Amino acid sequence: MNYFDGKAFSKDWTSHHIPVWEQLLHERTHEPLRVLEIGSFEGRSALFFLQFLPSCQLTCIDTFEGSVEHRTPGSRHHTDMSEVEARFDANTRPFADRLEKLKAFSIEALSDLQRAARRFDIVYVDGDHHAASAFTDAQQSWDLLAPGGIMILDDYLWQPAKPAAERPQPGIDAFLQARSGEYEVLHNDYQVIIRKTWSHPHRTASDFTIGGRSIEEVSGGSIKPPLVSFVVIAWNYGRYVGATIDSIKAQDYPNFECLVIDNGSTDDSAEVIARHVGDDSRFRIATLPENLGQLGAAFWSLNKIKGGFVTFVDSDDVLLSTYASMHVQAHLALRQSVAFTSSSVAETDAVGNILAAAGGGAIDSQSQTRNLHAEASVLRLPTVSQQDFQQLSSRTLLVPKSASGWQWSPGTANMYRASHLRLVQRGGEARYMRSADGYFNFMCHGFGGSALIDMVLSGYRLHGENAFSNHESSPWLRSGSPEYYRLSQKATLTDIDFLLANAGRYVWMLDGGFWSVLDLITRETPKRLRRFYSDPKVFDIFLANAPKLAAEFRSRVFCREILARFSGSQARKILRAGHGGRLKQRAYGEIALSEMRKALSLLRKRK
Repeated sequence: MNYFDGKAFSKDWTSHHIPVWEQLLHERTHEPLRVLEIGSFEGRSALFFLQFLPSCQLTCIDTFEGSVEHRTPGSRHHTDMSEVEARFDANTRPFADRLEKLKAFSIEALSDLQRAARRFDIVYVDGDHHAASAFTDAQQSWDLLAPGGIMILDDYLWQPAKPAAERPQPGIDAFLQARSGEYEVLHNDYQVIIRKTWSHPHRTASDFTIGGRSIEEVSGGSIKPPLVSFVVIAWNYGRYVGATIDSIKAQDYPNFECLVIDNGSTDDSAEVIARHVGDDSRFRIATLPENLGQLGAAFWSLNKIKGGFVTFVDSDDVLLSTYASMHVQAHLALRQSVAFTSSSVAETDAVGNILAAAGGGAIDSQSQTRNLHAEASVLRLPTVSQQDFQQLSSRTLLVPKSASGWQWSPGTANMYRASHLRLVQRGGEARYMRSADGYFNFMCHGFGGSALIDMVLSGYRLHGENAFSNHESSPWLRSGSPEYYRLSQKATLTDIDFLLANAGRYVWMLDGGFWSVLDLITRETPKRLRRFYSDPKVFDIFLANAPKLAAEFRSRVFCREILARFSGSQARKILRAGHGGRLKQRAYGEIALSEMRKALSLLRKRK
């Protein structure tokens, strides 16, 4: 194929590389690859990528100011760079829908791409020829390259007589040495072409430390780093789920597994999932014949995963590469063990543009317990630097169990202890058409507490099909749709019924905290609790479960707790149902005492 027919050029430094590129990329010609090019000039390499990879999206970074040799009068490479840019624009115009042009210095543009958690399958480094620039471009873009991705480093043998600082080879050599063990070499000549094996394959259990010593050394190899399980639950999000999977592949925490569940999708999700998972042994794919709902699929997954920590990843969200490292480090260093951690999110539009940063609910600073254990006394991850640990320590806080209402970030922002998820697991393969976090966050917090990480570690995508939130966060606006809130209220009733029906299991386990957990999962503030419990639907649930409650609590406690939530005939009917149809003598005393307290409270308010 002639990639340059009808185009205008003044130089050709590209054509002789094309046979090698074609050979290396021929098996991926129909994949929707993401390509990043640093240094575009008149667009020859851009035209190759856009035509040889007809489904790719290309991002081009160039200042269009040229290197020193282009700006030096009398140099044989001296060029009018405004004309170069005009030729680039004209040559690539037919592909404008697949081309993103970033006119900027690479150090700035690459930093912006990193902050936006962008990832690429191919990176072509052909920018400034100075060694320092070649090293910096390669180093920065390596973090943007997805595992299994290909990096092409140009001009390795350029101008060998020039001083080392003025040519790319020493910079490329330094980069390759710094990343030793993280790639395989595919081609080594004028260009060096490498494939990224995975994020940090050289990091093993021996890199995890306690007090500066490896855990392998101090434990004799008997203690291993935590295994994290990611569970992607995908239903008809074929246009987003590929980016979700790629963001998990890019985690800098090495010890994880991922179960991708196609939850009865009818779009192209199955094909997209298979393509992006590829042959990565850390990933497994499961296909459910029907949509069990996100919570139903989450319950189903708990018997299929092995990790001690679990994140349910919404298939339209993405993780930052540091997500797992920071959450695991927080869990291992918190002064008090919690059921889950919740980090802040970057809210984005459908195509990934950042709209806002959002975290959990506001917690009274007087009731916060801040900071982690001292760095030297906890298990330290090699992927969390000392500076990152200090930031994590100052921005992690416990959520007091007395806090009412939603306190956390949605969906993908939460990392749970698997043991707590299994404590509140329901059903086998039943349909639960509701969000996983809407159930697990309240239940798990009630059982084991939670902590907030006030750092953005994931991206939450807002688009027309979000139920929980269809616009960026605002303290003055409800986030979800009316239908979401109606279903949420209905789900709350099923949660209360589940807890009451399993009182025999949970009363002893919660050691006096059963009733506070019950109040927590109502989602109501203390001032609104009495009104909530007066709802006839709530009353019916208590009436049906009254015998189980009465069997688990002493008569005085059962009476007191029912009277704290219900009044009049509702309270008496529940108490009678609990005691076989008759009120015990003690119940009359408790009812009288309750009525007296209410009367005194009204008198105080009138005064």
